[in-house]
Amino acid sequence: MAKEKIYAVLTGDVAGSSRLEGEQRQKLVTVLKRSFTLVDEILGSQIVAFPFEIFRGDSFQGVLNQPSQALKAAIIIRANIRRSFDTTLKNAFDARIAVGIGSITLLPDQRGGEGDGPAYRNSGPVLDEMTKPPRFLIVRTPWTEMNSELNVELALLDAIVMKWSVEQAEVALEFFKGKTQEQMAEYFQIAQSSIRKRLYNANLEQITQLENRFGFLLSKYEKEEEIIAPQGYN
Repeated sequence: MAKEKIYAVLTGDVAGSSRLEGEQRQKLVTVLKRSFTLVDEILGSQIVAFPFEIFRGDSFQGVLNQPSQALKAAIIIRANIRRSFDTTLKNAFDARIAVGIGSITLLPDQRGGEGDGPAYRNSGPVLDEMTKPPRFLIVRTPWTEMNSELNVELALLDAIVMKWSVEQAEVALEFFKGKTQEQMAEYFQIAQSSIRKRLYNANLEQITQLENRFGFLLSKYEKEEEIIAPQGYN
């Protein structure tokens, strides 16, 4: 049986958005659109199979044709949301994102939000399960062992990102753009030592290691196992 092409479906919403009213609600839409633009700018528009769409004001969904980039895409979206609202750390806005990895069997009218298949079923329904206990990033793949490992690693990632200040989220985005510390210092008009401290406190080296591990696991399981039929997915 030939392997099917796999995709990553990212389904998310903004935690705490019910606190926003009036102009702040409109700002949220602008922030979300900017988040998706940053995904294009940093990762390359060619990885987006179907553009991100916003629905119900604070929810969104997009499809990537390079699943190995899904984790970084989710972190970019979270970083931009966390840096865009001036709140206390306790009340910071963030995105809950469920990443579903798998094949896509139906995508009518070329609209990502109308699709079906294992990737969608591993994404949307999982988002509804992320409130108890609260989680902000979960990746569900066709492989049980990979899911078990990622469940632990992404819980630790949540613990890191949830402690990001606005300043740390800002340098994280510049880091993902590939800027050097010198370039960041010039951009933010602060000392390079301050940039170095923010990068260190944001644990970006460890996050990069996790991204590499995610890519390795995805490649490993893709090579070793065939993608099973849609009815085999949970």
